[in-house]
Amino acid sequence: MRFCSKCVIPDTRPDLDFNEGGECDACRAYEMKHGYRKGLDWEQREKEFVEFIKPFKTGDPMRYDCIIPVSGGKDSTYQTHIALQYGLKPLCICFEPTLPTKIGRQNLDNLNNMGVDLIHFKRNPIIYDRLVMEGFRRVGDPEWINHVGIWTVPVNFAVAFNIPLILWGESPQMEYGGLHRVKEINKRLFDEDWMNDFGCLNGLRAEDMINESNGVSHSDMKMYIYPLREKLDEVVVNNVRGLQGVFLGYYFKWDIPTAVDTIETLGWRRRKGRVETTYTDYEGLDCYSMNIHDYLKYCKFGFGRASDDASRDIRNSRIDREQGVRLAERYDGRYPKHLVEKFCVRFGLSQNEFDDICDSFTNKELFERRDRKFVRDIDGSLVMKSKYFEARRHPS
Repeated sequence: MRFCSKCVIPDTRPDLDFNEGGECDACRAYEMKHGYRKGLDWEQREKEFVEFIKPFKTGDPMRYDCIIPVSGGKDSTYQTHIALQYGLKPLCICFEPTLPTKIGRQNLDNLNNMGVDLIHFKRNPIIYDRLVMEGFRRVGDPEWINHVGIWTVPVNFAVAFNIPLILWGESPQMEYGGLHRVKEINKRLFDEDWMNDFGCLNGLRAEDMINESNGVSHSDMKMYIYPLREKLDEVVVNNVRGLQGVFLGYYFKWDIPTAVDTIETLGWRRRKGRVETTYTDYEGLDCYSMNIHDYLKYCKFGFGRASDDASRDIRNSRIDREQGVRLAERYDGRYPKHLVEKFCVRFGLSQNEFDDICDSFTNKELFERRDRKFVRDIDGSLVMKSKYFEARRHPS
């Protein structure tokens, strides 16, 4: 496992590239976005956005200009703020989280009170729970079906309401890497191809989950299946035909600490105390289960949410790499006991059953094993091989 010479992300992250100097392309993307080296002309990008949205502003009091997928988290609150700033009339769609939190609900209410209509889509819990466990067992991700719903439910609503524009946040490729593997159009536009290639679906499609023996029918999956292209082409406004989804991070500099400062003035709230899987107090606040997803990422790839947060803070010059290494070592991979207990109670698992599923996806190359079992500390945390700690501390 090799680590970036600037941040603390390893090359085990899928689709991440390193240059000859040992820099990951997430760091290079950040430098490009924020005006270093060749830099981007953000004033020009803003003008492009203003021109782009003109045809979607119908002026019709009986229509919405766009859809914004929201959760109450920092990004979707900031997306809504931008839309309102530029005079758009959005319809916000929230796909129910797996294990919603109290503060997530409060922040979602706050987003609603910013002056937007909000539809809270509460999925069939019987089918959803089956799909959560299916995703957990098949690809090691209990949030698999939630990712699918986040990407598909707003699109289905756009077709049903004839709303031709969806505003997403920042493309993950711009934030986390994989930049040089992605075509320029995929950094700006969202469509079914982007979802299948980059939407964290682990090679599965919603149709793959249809299983009559497991009680999941084609009808049960209708909101999780991306609409046919001919349906998308039927969406039309002001002679603009065809549904379009765009990433606001293409048009605006998506600086998370600055965005958080902005939305706090609008009533958005941080958590009191850090999130269990990292050191920050503003990530993954809307759903407990997303932190289970982050723990499984550590099992599979040897890094978790703390490495993501530390790398972003290094790029923002809020901390140096040495501090980032300390934070990653302190918080990455700590067994999230409180979260695991909640998840197991909700889905009828014992902790041993939960750990067995996690172990089936845990990377044998990265973690210590004894007698064919993974070594764990007294708190239940996996023990990473010492050579990878050294590789992170001394990436050269």
